[in-house]
Amino acid sequence: MATVLAYKTSLLLLLALSGGSVAGMTYYYQGQTANMNNEVSNLGNGITSSNGQIANLTSQISKLKAEIASLNQSLQSLPQVNEVPRNVVIRVEWVNTFNSDQDRFYPEYITVVQGDNLSLVFISNDTSDAHTFTISLSFRGLRPAAAFQLNNSWTGLSSGPFLTPANTNFTGRPRGCTDQNGNSVTCSTQKANSGTGSTGDCNNTAPIQPPCDLWSTGALGIVTVPGVYKFFDFYHQKIGMYGWLIVLPNKGYTAG
Repeated sequence: MATVLAYKTSLLLLLALSGGSVAGMTYYYQGQTANMNNEVSNLGNGITSSNGQIANLTSQISKLKAEIASLNQSLQSLPQVNEVPRNVVIRVEWVNTFNSDQDRFYPEYITVVQGDNLSLVFISNDTSDAHTFTISLSFRGLRPAAAFQLNNSWTGLSSGPFLTPANTNFTGRPRGCTDQNGNSVTCSTQKANSGTGSTGDCNNTAPIQPPCDLWSTGALGIVTVPGVYKFFDFYHQKIGMYGWLIVLPNKGYTAG
């Protein structure tokens, strides 16, 4: 009887130990499954967030494409002409005779057609300040940073009140001119034979300032891109010395 009792006791102990081990393993794998489910859930949330960002970016791209299409349509809606391109000489003057009593270009609006070959004459007879004619060369299909510039400055004239330092008088001949390709060139500025003469200095500090009539010329070249382009005075743009070059689409123009 003792032997049978010992056998039963051993069997019960073994079953008890086996049952505990199975329960532990079950608990372990349940934990691992829960962790994996959390990771899958987090991954799903990340994919959902990425999809949202992609959708937002796609929407922005679509809006940008629509804006570009609208801009192109606006350019196409400009009045079209059918003219043989011409060689056009444009004369622009500095004036200060309007009611505003401030520096202005005359004319402020210049209209040409696509394919015209432009040359410019810039005249200023300001007795105190220098002036420039500056325009982006986008109308020639060049990068916007490329610019054409004439500079009507002279020894004894001022840069004006809007630069730092302000009202600095020039002590040499004009610089900073660029051609129809945006390349630096020697300024063509000349002084009329009046006041202090064609080679003498200007003197804007005199009680009665003598005339300092300046003129300069340059080739803008062939305009190839229709649109509206702003030209301005580098020294006095802040008070409204700017104007607009309007290039009309031209059926008579064939790109060379």
